[in-house]
Amino acid sequence: MSDARRAAVRFHEVLAREPGNVHAREGLASSLFAYAHELRASGAVEAAAAAFAQAARFAPDNADAWLALGNACMEAETQRVDARYASVPTGEDWLAHAVDAFARASALRPDDPGIAAKHAMAARYACAWREADGALAVLSTSPRIACEPMTAVALLADATTQRDAIAAFTYAHASPAAPAIVRQRGTRLRVGYLSTDFHDHATAHLAAGLFECHDASRFETFAYAADRDDGSAMRRRLRAAFAHWRDVRELTDPQAAGLMRKDALDVLVDLKGHTRGTRLPILDHRPAPVQLHSLGFPGTLAHDGVDGTIVDATVAPDDAEFAERALRLPVCYQANDHRRALPPSLRREEAGLPADAMVLACFNQTYKLTEPFVRAWLEVMREHDHTVLWLTVPHALAQRNLIEFVAQSGIGPARVIFAPIVDQATHLARLQCADLALDVLPYGSHTTGSDALFAGVPLLTCRGATFAGRVGASLCQAVELSDLVCESLDEYAGCLRTLCTDRARLRDYRNRLERGRASLPLFDTPAFTRHFERLLEGVA
Repeated sequence: MSDARRAAVRFHEVLAREPGNVHAREGLASSLFAYAHELRASGAVEAAAAAFAQAARFAPDNADAWLALGNACMEAETQRVDARYASVPTGEDWLAHAVDAFARASALRPDDPGIAAKHAMAARYACAWREADGALAVLSTSPRIACEPMTAVALLADATTQRDAIAAFTYAHASPAAPAIVRQRGTRLRVGYLSTDFHDHATAHLAAGLFECHDASRFETFAYAADRDDGSAMRRRLRAAFAHWRDVRELTDPQAAGLMRKDALDVLVDLKGHTRGTRLPILDHRPAPVQLHSLGFPGTLAHDGVDGTIVDATVAPDDAEFAERALRLPVCYQANDHRRALPPSLRREEAGLPADAMVLACFNQTYKLTEPFVRAWLEVMREHDHTVLWLTVPHALAQRNLIEFVAQSGIGPARVIFAPIVDQATHLARLQCADLALDVLPYGSHTTGSDALFAGVPLLTCRGATFAGRVGASLCQAVELSDLVCESLDEYAGCLRTLCTDRARLRDYRNRLERGRASLPLFDTPAFTRHFERLLEGVA
């Protein structure tokens, strides 16, 4: 038993004898708080959330206690979803606890933009849009916003505000990067890729073909795998794709950087950025002369260890707000895998869909769903009875809120269908049952968008003001469907109305995608790799 746990037991015993003992109450809250942090650090996320909840109850006026509880509950919810539970969850409603905890913290510290951002993000996950908007109002009045980068790209629709918020957070939490090293290039460019997604993961499904298509006569590739070996076919494929494979999961940041330095890299490409599981601090040690980011994070890194982010002219036009250099590929920044197999389509009934309906699908995470877009969908659906909405919503609270919102819109709940979380092959098989994929703003479809297009499902998108909101436009242009890129929500709603009455046009889009699966620029991995290689050679 840890010291914190023993202290909690002692204070609890004192309170049992002396319920009014203020010292014991404060001591119990403090010891429970410390014990909860120990549990969280050990990976016992649900137990940590329960301990934080106890601490918050004994210290109800402590905003930090409620904030810690909210963070732990969000981790527990993420862990539950990652375990691929059914789409109708059972057990503890961690997301509901998180929203409540952040609301309590925000009430105690109403002018704190960091807490407001946490509250807004949790409410977005829950599709509690009115609550999210209330929290966002605090951010809009704050003179200086500093929030977690993923929260910034999800919530902040203004590019300048988003860049500044990410930069403020990064500069407050990151160490200054070491000076760049200078090295003479050899006959082959030595390129390292750093990721915690070298397994059965969306990033690997996108980038595997890039790694395999590198010209070995000009490029010597190194994988720095900071993740677990999941024993998957994808893991084996990735190991075979690289000239050198380094497991760095158990290494400290300085140790991993030292290994990279010994490998004498010319360029190091980070594939995670500010996403969960990042090892971005390795770049602070400057293991390579040129250090870039690609694919993982849809925005500026604003990190001293990153020299440039690989983008394209659609997601990052010339006036884009980047703290580092924006390095543009000529077509689409997103890699895709030409060797990816498309399984046979499921039948509609196997996917839980009505056979004769027009299926409008949005498989984005729930925090991306925003009220203006969902309302636009429902308004069109109210005019067209043959339509159904197909969503992935693995959060019980979000399902309840969506069903209530749909009911208020005058649409029967049977016309909204929740798809369970499934493996990649099953996802691609069922996705072919959709007639149209729907994009959202301010954070739109990324891998979900390219999955839909690969499956032959056209994507209706709206060009946003930031990288995260422009990926759908980039994807559609790369499959020569620019007429599905709208410039406003009104245009988007009008296009959706037209498509709901024009199945022939949707069939034409599907045929064009299916015929072009081997030749359209988005899926031409060898051509993408040549562009990517020229970019690397130009900066090394």
